[in-house]
Amino acid sequence: MRRNILFLSLIVVLIAACAVPGCLGPGTASITNVTTDKDLYHSKENMTITVFANAQGDMSNTTLRITGIKNKYDEFQLDDEIPVNLSAGSNIIPYQHKMPTCSSCSGLSAGIYQIDVALVQNGIVISNMTHSVELQQ
Repeated sequence: MRRNILFLSLIVVLIAACAVPGCLGPGTASITNVTTDKDLYHSKENMTITVFANAQGDMSNTTLRITGIKNKYDEFQLDDEIPVNLSAGSNIIPYQHKMPTCSSCSGLSAGIYQIDVALVQNGIVISNMTHSVELQQ
């Protein structure tokens, strides 16, 4: 009888301990929002992209991949990977980018362009989100 109580107590303690994020291995994270400081940009203007992410557990060795603003030659004008170490809870990651020239030579017409943001860990996309901005000359 005592052995059963001891065994049951041990199971309860293990279950309670594993309620702590990261107990059962690496944590997880998700992008909760992506914003830019403006909706409309002009050629060569600075853009601030802010990525909001929520992490549970250890999220070191994570990469934030930002791509977008594809020209008519299928080339990304925004293509960067930033190493990030997310702490448990809410995280805010700012990123600065100088907008490309909007002209026929650059292959960019005035219009709306997509920005794709992804959290990558060990080569696997664990969360992603898209945001749109408008580019004018």
